Amino acid sequence: MRWFLALLATTSTVSAEALLYDPGKLALEQGVFCNVPTTGEIAAPGTAAGKIELFATIPDFQWQTNVVPAAPNVSFGIKTDAIDGTLYDDVILTLTHPPFIGSGVEEQAYVTDLGGVSTSLNAYTFDLPEERVPGEWVFRAVRGDEVLYEARFTVVPRSMAPEIAAACEGMPLS
Repeated sequence: MRWFLALLATTSTVSAEALLYDPGKLALEQGVFCNVPTTGEIAAPGTAAGKIELFATIPDFQWQTNVVPAAPNVSFGIKTDAIDGTLYDDVILTLTHPPFIGSGVEEQAYVTDLGGVSTSLNAYTFDLPEERVPGEWVFRAVRGDEVLYEARFTVVPRSMAPEIAAACEGMPLS
């Protein structure tokens, strides 16, 4: 399992109810991409793996959708930019999801910063079979008592989004 945090072609659309935020404060993009190499990691004890991994650059979303196949090497998340360059520090980023197979983990969280002069990406990649659980997955960014954003994804069986799964697994569509 990998959480990603980074600072620095679409086939579907995101439904309006899948993404809640104040457009006067943040510009958000929600989507899916195939896993890319990371350049390091930082401790995140509130996550199942105890760490989040870092990107050298922010990857492009290959699909702007909130429907995610439960398949290896599929990554999904939210890009944020502060409208006026405000830095939102001490943000608690929480991901809730159906229970992981075996461990029962349903919630993961870490502290991060959003905004400033760089784009931020908060994303998740399916690395292990026990993580690939269908259902609603929700990213929520909270600073103090203010919800900065909430983004909903629907994780589906591989067969319900075969083009994304095949692209990320490196397999041809049948």
